[in-house]
Amino acid sequence: MKTSQRILYFLLLSLGICEVLSNPWKILEDLHREPPPPTPKIDPRVVTEEWIEQKLDNFDDNNNATYQMRYLANAEFYQPGGPIFIYVGGEWSVSPGWITGGHTFDMARELNGYLFYTEHRFYGQSRPTPDLSFENLQYLHVNQALADLAHFIEVKKQEIPGASSSGVILVGASYSATMVTWFRQYYPHLINGAWSSSAPLLAKADFVEYFETVGESIRIVSGDECYNRLDGAFREAERMIEAGEFAALSELFNLCQPLTNNQLDIWNFFSSLSGLLAGVVQYHWPGDIEGTCEIIMSQDTDIDGFAEYARRRMGGCWSAEYEYFVEYYSRTQWTNNIMRQWLFQTCNEYGWYQTSGSNNQPFGSSFPIDFYYQWCTDLYDESFYNDSINYNIYVTNLNQNGMNPIITNVYSTHGQLDPWRPMGVQENVNSFAPTAVIPMASHCADLYSISDDDSPEMLASKLRTTSLVRQWLFIF
Repeated sequence: MKTSQRILYFLLLSLGICEVLSNPWKILEDLHREPPPPTPKIDPRVVTEEWIEQKLDNFDDNNNATYQMRYLANAEFYQPGGPIFIYVGGEWSVSPGWITGGHTFDMARELNGYLFYTEHRFYGQSRPTPDLSFENLQYLHVNQALADLAHFIEVKKQEIPGASSSGVILVGASYSATMVTWFRQYYPHLINGAWSSSAPLLAKADFVEYFETVGESIRIVSGDECYNRLDGAFREAERMIEAGEFAALSELFNLCQPLTNNQLDIWNFFSSLSGLLAGVVQYHWPGDIEGTCEIIMSQDTDIDGFAEYARRRMGGCWSAEYEYFVEYYSRTQWTNNIMRQWLFQTCNEYGWYQTSGSNNQPFGSSFPIDFYYQWCTDLYDESFYNDSINYNIYVTNLNQNGMNPIITNVYSTHGQLDPWRPMGVQENVNSFAPTAVIPMASHCADLYSISDDDSPEMLASKLRTTSLVRQWLFIF
């Protein structure tokens, strides 16, 4: 693109005019969002937005800088001495939904509990630093966020009338489920127990299991035919790249600018296309995968069927050019987009790069781990490269104990279809830290209220959650 086209492109993105040029990175952003909130069961206006002062650096006594951490509160059902339920926020902006509905809300109402929803530092409106420069992002770390949460609990138990002896239950979803599990390791004296829904615990750079599970879940729900069509479509797209048929492939997938033999653009193209299916499977609800496969199967050939689906999802022409991906996420000013922060955490702590490094999945081999290492170097600093990123991951697993967390009173749940499941514990950690894998369920699907639509296994897990919470709180 020419400079004038680049300026127009980002102006349109900033204005949200996606009908003209779709934002291809929305695919990535959709994988890291607040799980879709439940339907409110009470007037959301009972929820108050509040702020608490936190230290910028919880581990440096010589640093007196502070920031204001945002949280939401619902005291509608609280009676003095009742338990405190904290729904812990992850890499998203908190909203009232999860403390006005869902299974945590139901338990709090039943047990006369106080409901909180805490926001993670550097996400939402909890902005500890003037900008998101590489230097400032040093204060974005899970250990800092866990220390924030510990301070929050200590303050609230002092401030809330009758709460000094109240039990505390943490609830987490996805990354925040990781947090509540690790919180129980570091601060067991501050909480009675935790419910961890869909928590990845093992940090890993080349997370090949993610797309293996996406493919497996498509097979389970919609059968071999849809899986094989995807496999055929990606193989054909890779053949066209190899043959230099860039113009034809670009037209087929409605790219704003044709692909060339630029390797990073090609990797970005295939990563974006695979992400379309990742989002469907990760947050699958009955009918989602089936509807997707119906479109993919609607054309005569594998690649025509998948291209039809991709064009519908993108909603307009889109750019696969890596240069603009880097430009977009290198911006250091605060916006409502959280991906600069999250990608930093992946480089600095976790990895979890969803690559094409396995042959046991239908998305080809054209978005390898090297692509994601390049993200870290280009978006942040040359101190991030393959060996340093893998060292950071090693340190995370060493400090957090990977798949062997030292915990009691944590109930870990996963959905069978969830692509994040392989990074979490799938067997009981010990007799005081049980685990359940719920058949045909997706990412965080058990967080919602008990419903007539629940499978027997889903119902049993939700009832078990309530029973365990009562046991941890000594309420029988």
